Amino acid sequence: MSDTPQDKTSVDVRQKHTLTKIWIIPIVAIVLGVWMLLYDYTNRGPSFQIYFDNADNLEAGKTKIKFLSVDVGLVEAVDLKKDISGVIVNASLEKKYAHLLKADTQFWVERARVDTGGVTGLDTILKGAHIKLLPGKDEHRKRTFTGLESPPLTDPNAPGVRLVLESDNASAASTGDNILFNGFVVGRVESQKLDEASQMIKYDVFIRAPYHQLVTRNVRFWDVSGISMQASARGFSVNMGSLDTLLTGGLAFTLPPGIKPGPPVEDGTEFKLYESLEKTLERTYKQKLRYVIAFREAVGGLRSGAPVVYRGIPVGEVERILFEEMVANRKDQPVGSPIPVLIALEPGRLQLGDTPEAAQQFRDIVQRGVPKGLRATLKTGNLISGSQMVSLDYYPEEPQTQLGQFLEYPLIPTAPGSLAQLQQQASDLLNKFNELPLEATVGNANNAIDRLDQSLQSLNQILQSRELQQLPNQLNQSLQELDTTLQSFKSLSERLNTSAELLPVRKGSDIQPLARPSTEPSSSP
Repeated sequence: MSDTPQDKTSVDVRQKHTLTKIWIIPIVAIVLGVWMLLYDYTNRGPSFQIYFDNADNLEAGKTKIKFLSVDVGLVEAVDLKKDISGVIVNASLEKKYAHLLKADTQFWVERARVDTGGVTGLDTILKGAHIKLLPGKDEHRKRTFTGLESPPLTDPNAPGVRLVLESDNASAASTGDNILFNGFVVGRVESQKLDEASQMIKYDVFIRAPYHQLVTRNVRFWDVSGISMQASARGFSVNMGSLDTLLTGGLAFTLPPGIKPGPPVEDGTEFKLYESLEKTLERTYKQKLRYVIAFREAVGGLRSGAPVVYRGIPVGEVERILFEEMVANRKDQPVGSPIPVLIALEPGRLQLGDTPEAAQQFRDIVQRGVPKGLRATLKTGNLISGSQMVSLDYYPEEPQTQLGQFLEYPLIPTAPGSLAQLQQQASDLLNKFNELPLEATVGNANNAIDRLDQSLQSLNQILQSRELQQLPNQLNQSLQELDTTLQSFKSLSERLNTSAELLPVRKGSDIQPLARPSTEPSSSP
């Protein structure tokens, strides 16, 4: 009977040991930790990575991510890339702002900056730098982004149109420069880059609403940066944009006169960027007639693009000087052979139409005109720059000939140009001058000079003679005597007039004496 109580006591001790209060604290801690992990997991926003060139002013656990000045995320870690080409910023957004993380969302580090647009980010001097977020439109999700080195100039969601301008040469315009329409600012240049595939300079531009409606398929863009001066065979021109573009640069666009606007454009439409407004006004023609002109004169002032005129009317331009072709055929040609120049004639410039029929009509004009004296000549287009141009005109005095052939191109015969004619006239004048009997002429001139010298010496002796020096005194005396004689004649004339008054006057048959009236008082008889 004594064993039974011991067994019961042992059982009671074991039950009290399993229910001790010391295990409550770790159990609660474990439950709380699990709950916190679950809460953090369920309430944690998306994590992502941003690639930057450097980590200036970025600190893990401190640098905030902001949108519209509201904290939406935090930088968690900053590490180097494996290839040490930049840094990787590990960051996360709050769950309620997870919808801001889209495929085209943009990130950049907001710092104090001074550029053409003004001074920005001054608050970061005191508060420190932060990462700005700008959500995009693409609803797809992405977890890796490439940060921008500078903030975007326009909001990707801003209404308007984004275009791409292509140029074969770098313009003076740069990122942030204005885009003008009739002198009014309607957009900006967002970025510029070199396309390695096409080797073209590409500019991403944005035209804000409602001015994006002005951009149609047939508008032309050109560079208005600074002052453009050009001297060519067409003359001397100076172009200048607004004061802003003069100082900082810029682009402009407009619709050329006489051209229909065309359909509206969409984002990403590409346009050619012209060098100047004059280039945008040059109309392009499909129909071109190519001829070769071989000049014997120097063609140093003739450049590609120089005008070709037909009786003073522009009809085409010079394409290039066929120097390589001339060198290739030098074995078959004598030394000093003419220099071939390739020109392109465009019948559309003569209002004949830009059609194959108009091209054939102009081809017939050239073919019929050559036997009648149609010739090509070199003329000076600009005296300042020395640029030359090609002139087609009729010279009936030229020997009759036909169209020639140079390679696969028809060859138009030439006539001496204005410079060559001037040189020929100068040469003829010198030849005539050389034919003059200069020795006899100089001898006769010397004899004439000797005789003139002798005559001058004789005249000098006469002027220095005593008689000639006394001549003024004698002349003065003669004038005085003449004056005295005239005074005597005057007195004699007065006496004659007095005597004529006393002569009798015939009145009828009676002669009555004329008497002076008496001044004495009359006396009675």
